[in-house]
Order: sequence, then structure tokens, then C-alpha cells
Amino acid sequence: MTPEDRLGHRQRLREKFGKHEQEAFLDYELLELILTYSIPRRDVKPIAKDLMNRFHTFPGVMDASPEDLAQVPGLGQNSVTLLKLIRSANVRYLARTMESLPLLDSPRIFADYARMKLGDKSNEVTLIFYLNTQNRLIRCDMPGSGSVDSVSIYPSEVAKNALLCGARSVVLCHNHPGGNFMPSRDDDAITFSICKALAPLGIVLLDHVIVSRFGFYSYREHEHERGRNNLLTKLEGDCT
Repeated sequence: MTPEDRLGHRQRLREKFGKHEQEAFLDYELLELILTYSIPRRDVKPIAKDLMNRFHTFPGVMDASPEDLAQVPGLGQNSVTLLKLIRSANVRYLARTMESLPLLDSPRIFADYARMKLGDKSNEVTLIFYLNTQNRLIRCDMPGSGSVDSVSIYPSEVAKNALLCGARSVVLCHNHPGGNFMPSRDDDAITFSICKALAPLGIVLLDHVIVSRFGFYSYREHEHERGRNNLLTKLEGDCT
């Protein structure tokens, strides 16, 4: 592609985006447009296609580590920084949106934020959401991370922080990097332990949401949808 052809192609991409035709973009075309702002003097379509071939999906590209991105030929530090900056901006946008919502009543809200926040993690990480009496977000903590298939959560710390910030309910959320979002026995055990720690304080464990790149599992909603006794309701009875 000559410099003139390249300039014209970039201009057409930007005009297409400016006409609110974003949904018509293929994933590699969106990456291509992004890269035009960090790579000024070369054809970036092959780089965009290489990114998709290596990481398979657009989220896969955005979740890739800086070290893995740096291995892509033609992708310099400015481009890696730009991609990670866009991802961080999305996480910040979702976080601020959650703070302004009048009511957090759906596990999908927590799952969407957690999947964006934790999507680039190769180990299990926990998010703890503390809510007030109107189910509005007071604060969100990320207390630490664990191994590929386990994470350490201290129920006493969750209870103490909930009390200190005046929370009336808590939502626990963590990721399964391997892709299977169904709960394990360890997940059941920590759910019960946190419920038990919160109960004497009059604080409710509203839900435990497990996320992966393939979907999410809500203890409260999925048990009901599958026609079984709700585990959290049972735990609440056992904890009181």
C-alpha cells in the first residue's frame, strides 16, 4: 500500500466511525483504526489481523498482557500502552457507572464489571462489593489474588470492612481463569463462611457471582432458575 493509499484508507475508516457505523466494523477493523493513532507511517491492517490470529477475539486482544502484546511484530510500546489504556478506561467507565446506579439488583451488573476488571488476570482474584440499604454501591475492594484455581478470602476481614463502611449487604465475586464458571466445593465453603461471619452483624450476603470469559454464575439466581432450593437462602437460615 502506497503512502497515499494508506492515508486514504485511514481517512475512510475514521469517516465510517464518525458516521456512527461502529457496529459495522469487523473486530480487526476496529483494532486497525485504534492502531492508526499509535503507528503513523505503515499499513496496520496486517498487525491488526495478526493480533486477532494470536489472541482469537477482540476481548482476547484487550486482555492480553503487555508482555504478550510486545511479541507481535510491528507492535511497539506506544501501541501496547494505547491498547491497555483503552482497557483501563473501560474498567473505569463501568466502575463509575456502577457508583451512579440507583439500584444494583441484577447479578449481571456485577458480572459485567468483574469480567472487565478481572478478564486479564491469569489467577483467581476476588472483588467484594459493599452495598447500603438501597443496594447502592458504597465501595468495592479487591483484597488479593490467589493461584490459578483458588483464592484466599478471610471472612472476618469481609465482616469487619462491611461493618466499618456501614454496609447492609455484600456481594462476593471472583473469577475462574480456566473458563468453567460453575462453583466448586471450595466456592460453596467460602460462601457459607462469609455468610456465617456476616449474620451476627445483621448484614446479608446478597450473592456470590463467579465469572469467566464464557459467562457467569450467580448463586442466588441460578439455583432458583434450576428449580432447586436457593443455596443462599438455605445458608442464611443455617447462619442465623
